[in-house]
Amino acid sequence: MDGEPNPSDPMKALLAASVILLLALGCGKGELDPAALNTNPFDPDYNGPAVFQTDSTYLITNVINGVLVQYQAIAFHVHEELFTAPAEYSVLLVDRTTGLDHVLDPNPAGSNRFIFLKGQPQPNSPVCLELRLYNNLSASRPEEACVTLIQ
Repeated sequence: MDGEPNPSDPMKALLAASVILLLALGCGKGELDPAALNTNPFDPDYNGPAVFQTDSTYLITNVINGVLVQYQAIAFHVHEELFTAPAEYSVLLVDRTTGLDHVLDPNPAGSNRFIFLKGQPQPNSPVCLELRLYNNLSASRPEEACVTLIQ
């Protein structure tokens, strides 16, 4: 067998070249810092400007089964210009007065506007809400919005 070519030599050379190529492709890339990945408003660790802005609060009166019922409407919108890409989403809202949570869809549909109807209006008292973007069963960082219904 001396002097005869060894069929495994080309395979060893190809394997060695592949390993060197993979190592070279991995070199020169900086380390990924997960803590720096905080510019997406949908992330719980988002570190940027406020995503929510309250617009107004007002009374809505309805008659239900002959009974006059009032709600405090709280209108707000989402700064979609902060999104890294267009996205479908809802808002997860916690009423800080009652502790109850609600998932709101845009109103009107397809917009960046939302309206929360709170039972038992509290004129001249602040009402605070915790707001989070919500999609794919995941919620973003919370933001607080407080409004006062002046009467």
